[in-house]
Amino acid sequence: MFYTDELPGRTVVLDQREYLWCSGTSYLGMSRNPVFIERVLEGIRRVGINWGSSRNNTLRLTIYEEAERVLAQWMGAPATLTVSSGMMAGQVLMKWLTFSQPGVLVLYAPNVHPALWADDFLPATESYETWFAELPERIRQSQAPEVVIVTDSVGSPHTRLVPFDWMNHLPTEARITVVVDDSHGLGVFSQGRGIYSQLSAPANVRLLYVASLNKALSVPAGVLAGPVEVMEAIRHFPMFSGASPANPANLWAFTQSLELYDEAHQLLSQRVDQFVEELGPSIRLFHWLPAYPAFTTKQPGLHEYLREAGILTACFPYPGPNDPAITRLVITPLHEPSDISRIAAACRAYEVRASVASEQTEA
Repeated sequence: MFYTDELPGRTVVLDQREYLWCSGTSYLGMSRNPVFIERVLEGIRRVGINWGSSRNNTLRLTIYEEAERVLAQWMGAPATLTVSSGMMAGQVLMKWLTFSQPGVLVLYAPNVHPALWADDFLPATESYETWFAELPERIRQSQAPEVVIVTDSVGSPHTRLVPFDWMNHLPTEARITVVVDDSHGLGVFSQGRGIYSQLSAPANVRLLYVASLNKALSVPAGVLAGPVEVMEAIRHFPMFSGASPANPANLWAFTQSLELYDEAHQLLSQRVDQFVEELGPSIRLFHWLPAYPAFTTKQPGLHEYLREAGILTACFPYPGPNDPAITRLVITPLHEPSDISRIAAACRAYEVRASVASEQTEA
């Protein structure tokens, strides 16, 4: 475990040694983008540092509705609402769903994020493939007035794309809501706009969406998206109206920075493509997705090997303290092409050393 007094960017200094920083969730590098930082400061001057009042109070700050309009248009959603965090977005939505429809049956996909856990949460033990294949029959056997299916858009703890073709096989006679947490996809998928516009649901399926804005977008807030009438109903839900909203300055900076996100996304794609190409066959070390910046593995000793080479990744048990340690390596636009070459070379060297050690053990 390490501590730092300064937000890491391309590098981080620990114990007077500089490391390439290759983890975190600032996938677009916006937390260290100097233009974006200036726009946050301008946002503080324009709309203030906080708004500690209900969104439904007599006096309202216009930046919230403006940011939600921009978000909806940018994401391709009918309507959005912002809250103080991605966790808050998920919990507000789940509370609204379970309070507004007593007896609702919530089905949790494997490894779904705690933001979407309701009071009756039970973790799925099946694989993604098995769980989604068995889903239609589970719904047919249910007597619940409504079924809510919750899933992430990107698998966790290992990087993998969650399939959505299963929505086309859901029972047409059931009342179904699908909730997708796209916290690790917004800013990356679909030219950065997230997965919402790419999802297609049957007529009897209501599609709802939540995400953290504090990862790729570097805005300390969360977003809910879906039909206009649902967003309006949640706006008057006590858990929403009773909470303080997101930081207004950061939301203002977001509305002024769509071109920055596009530029960063283009650069991210170039850096990820370079890393995959230079890794070559050593890509087998990782769970990965094309054009996605996070590479995960359980390879023993990789985190330590990279740290000796001056490259710092994250490595910790996830999601619980007794789970296996996952090494997570993240490429961002802050990395220079020479950094990418250095990281890829270190990974290749690790594989060679691990292969030699394995052969010696077998001998």
